[in-house]
Amino acid sequence: MSRRRKAPTVKEDVTCNLIPMVDIMFLLLLFFLLGADMSQREQADLVLPTASEIKEADKNKTEERTTTVNIQHRQDSAAFSCPVNAQGGFCREADHWVIVIRGRDVPRAELKNQLKAEADENLEPDIDPAAGVRLSAQKVTIRADKAAPYGDVNKVIETCSAVGIYKVEVGAAVPAPGS
Repeated sequence: MSRRRKAPTVKEDVTCNLIPMVDIMFLLLLFFLLGADMSQREQADLVLPTASEIKEADKNKTEERTTTVNIQHRQDSAAFSCPVNAQGGFCREADHWVIVIRGRDVPRAELKNQLKAEADENLEPDIDPAAGVRLSAQKVTIRADKAAPYGDVNKVIETCSAVGIYKVEVGAAVPAPGS
């Protein structure tokens, strides 16, 4: 009778390799950060006027692409300072107020061109171009500082009309409960 020899037991090192898992987690994090809604970047830190009442949002309405136009006071810096605004007063110097679209200051002379470019991205499909009517389905939300000159707000509304944007809203702060 021959005896069988037992094969030597091989110990395998079973450990969890974390490096691929860390790589995957960083890729997922990057994917979600880049894919997240960045519309809040257009929201400047403004003191909005208070609304007298609120219109309820239609929950069945489809999400529309919105361009946010901020009218805000120029930030104090080494090259610029406004003591009236710094003390909480109402600054009326026209060159102290800037119009910001997509996080970029837009000179008043370029406002029409910028809004026309926004309007051209989303033209109404049902309008016949031969009729000479150009309407855009683009929605514009105007957010103006409480102390902003109304003339700037009016200029943005007029310019929207001139380039064919008819969906214009003006942002305001939510009224306090009980007011």
